[in-house]
Amino acid sequence: MVDPTLAIPHVGYAIGAHVGGAVVRNQLRRRLQAIMKIHNDDLVPGWYLCGVSVAARTYGYAQLAENVERLIKAIQAHHIRGSIQ
Repeated sequence: MVDPTLAIPHVGYAIGAHVGGAVVRNQLRRRLQAIMKIHNDDLVPGWYLCGVSVAARTYGYAQLAENVERLIKAIQAHHIRGSIQ
């Protein structure tokens, strides 16, 4: 959700137990945090919740980064369409 009162995007992570044990979930969260830090300037300031499917536990860093980049492009496109209307 876009929030013009924020200076930076705030990202939360929802990684349920169905994805795996605590070690697997923490590894995924840390990878996602590192990827999101790289793309921090690409997001409009607001609140974001990032969740993963069970398949994400088999993804390497590159595949996870590719999926996140695709998601960010979709968010940007949605934001641009929303501001035009």
